[in-house]
Amino acid sequence: MSLEFYLQKFQDLNTLRQNGHSKPHKVCMLLAVMDLISIGAIHQNKIEFNDALKHCFSSHFQRLRAGNDADTPENPFFHLRSDGFWHLNYQPGVDASTVDRFSKSKIAYTSLDAELFEFFKSSIICSDLRLALTMNLTRLPELYQRWAQSLGKSEKTVSNYLQAVQGNLSKMAKAHGLIDRNLTDLGSFHQYQRTTTPLRELAEFKAQDERGKKMYSSALKSYGEFLADLGQVDVAADVDEIMASPSLSPTEKTVLMNTRLGQGRFREHLLQQWQGCAVTGYPMPAMLIASHIKPWRAANNLERLDPNNGLLLLANLDKAFDKGFISFAQSGDIILSPLLEQPDVLGIRTNMQLKLREAHLPYLAYHHQHVFAQ
Repeated sequence: MSLEFYLQKFQDLNTLRQNGHSKPHKVCMLLAVMDLISIGAIHQNKIEFNDALKHCFSSHFQRLRAGNDADTPENPFFHLRSDGFWHLNYQPGVDASTVDRFSKSKIAYTSLDAELFEFFKSSIICSDLRLALTMNLTRLPELYQRWAQSLGKSEKTVSNYLQAVQGNLSKMAKAHGLIDRNLTDLGSFHQYQRTTTPLRELAEFKAQDERGKKMYSSALKSYGEFLADLGQVDVAADVDEIMASPSLSPTEKTVLMNTRLGQGRFREHLLQQWQGCAVTGYPMPAMLIASHIKPWRAANNLERLDPNNGLLLLANLDKAFDKGFISFAQSGDIILSPLLEQPDVLGIRTNMQLKLREAHLPYLAYHHQHVFAQ
C-alpha cells in the first residue's frame, strides 16, 4: 500500500467517540510503536505488550487525553485489529474467534502491514504519519488552544491566532489557489509549510500583516510550531524560533541554528573533546550525533552552546538517551531503564561507561531527574 493510503487510514482511524471527543488510545498506541522503532527497541515486525510500550503509550496519552479518558494501553493494543493494518498473533492453541479483549495468555504479539512497518522506520515519513494520527482526533483547534496556553499565551491571543488561521488566512490561501480547504485541515506539517511559505510572499498578506502589526505572521508561526510539535519535528520549529528571534544577531542565529542541526562549533567541540563516540570510542564522525544532555527545549541559549551539555554518541545510543531509556551515573557508568527490554539487541551493555568531567554533572542530574524513565 502507498503512503497516501496509510495517511488516509490514520486520519480516518476507527476511534470511540464519547462526550464530544474521540478517544486518543489508538493514536497513542501507534505513536508509542513509532517511538520504540525509532530507538531500535522494536527492530522486527513483532510488537509485544511490554513495559516499554506501556511507558511510551502513557507519555503520549497524558498529552492527548481529555475528560475522564483512562490510561488503558491494553485496549488499543487489541482493538486496533479492526483497522486492517494491525494483526494480532495468538498464543498456540487459542481460537481467535473466542477472544474479545486483550490477554497475555491468549495474545502473543501483534504485527503491522509489511509496508507500514517499513514506513515506521523512516523518521521523515513518520513526521507526517504522526500528524495524520493526531488529526484523527478531529480537534486540532482545541488541541492548539491548550498547547499555546500551556506555553504562556493568553486566551485572547490564542483565540485571535486561531481565528486568523481558520478565517482570513485560509480564505486568502484558497483565493490564490494555494489550497482548497482550511489551513487547519491540512494533513501534514510539511504540507502546511509548503502552503504558508508562498502565502507569506503575497502582497495581500504583507499589506494586511503590516496593518495588523505582524499578527498574521505570528499566527502562522505559532500554529506551525504546534503542528511541528505534534509531528515531533522539533528541529524545524526550533530553527524557526531561532531565526524569528529579535534578540539575536545574525551571527548568533547562525551559531544556534548550526548547533540545533548538529553542525557548527558545538559539534566540533564535541569531536575534539571525545575523539569518537563518548561511550564506545567509535571514531567515524559521519556516524556520530552531537547530543544535548539537558534537552534543547529545556535549556537556555548558553546551555545549548555549552560543550559540557553535550555527548557525542552513535545513533542507537543517542536515541535511547534522548528517549530516557538510558542515562549515566556521576561515575560515568551507564544506567538502563527497567523499561528497556533486550538492550543487547541495541548493542547496549551494562558495563558501558564514559569519562565525565565535573561540568557534565549538573546536566546529567537534570537528565536523570526529568528525562530518564525510572
